[in-house]
Amino acid sequence: MKKNGMVLAAISLMVIIGLVMTGCGKKKDAFSVSTPDGKVTVKTGGTGQGAMQIETKDGKAVIVTGQQGGAVTEAQLGVPVYPGAKVKATVSMQDAGDGKGRTDVCTLMTPDNFEKVAAFYKSNLKNVKNSFVQGSGDQAIAMFTVGGDDAITVNLGPGENKGTAIQVAKKTK
Repeated sequence: MKKNGMVLAAISLMVIIGLVMTGCGKKKDAFSVSTPDGKVTVKTGGTGQGAMQIETKDGKAVIVTGQQGGAVTEAQLGVPVYPGAKVKATVSMQDAGDGKGRTDVCTLMTPDNFEKVAAFYKSNLKNVKNSFVQGSGDQAIAMFTVGGDDAITVNLGPGENKGTAIQVAKKTK
């Protein structure tokens, strides 16, 4: 347990260094920080997009933020994509251990109100195992768990400018 805490502390330090260095000194498009416990690589782009890859002996995680530009598909997410929603960030993590499983998270934003987005997912999701919708207006949240070969969760909540944030998490084996 102590060793896991040390690895987590080392990775956290590398992430903090990476984030601080992106705002300091000469502009670089990419840099890496390595320690005996792992490596963090940070890449920045001129369009507000960035990526960070964290590698340890236990696995790898890739975090991409900013406007992605490209469209995401139902095949990638495993659930329908809300019409007109824009990708804000993606995270992909390889599972620790045998490295065969992975978790992918995609955050999308839409200017549409919560009620409209929740109604879309209520009527278009198949094989829903659990769901709840709570609150209303800009305080509303919802979660849908979809069964099947992959474990998929769709979360809805307040987004930018009174819109709705959509987060889809997909765990594959």
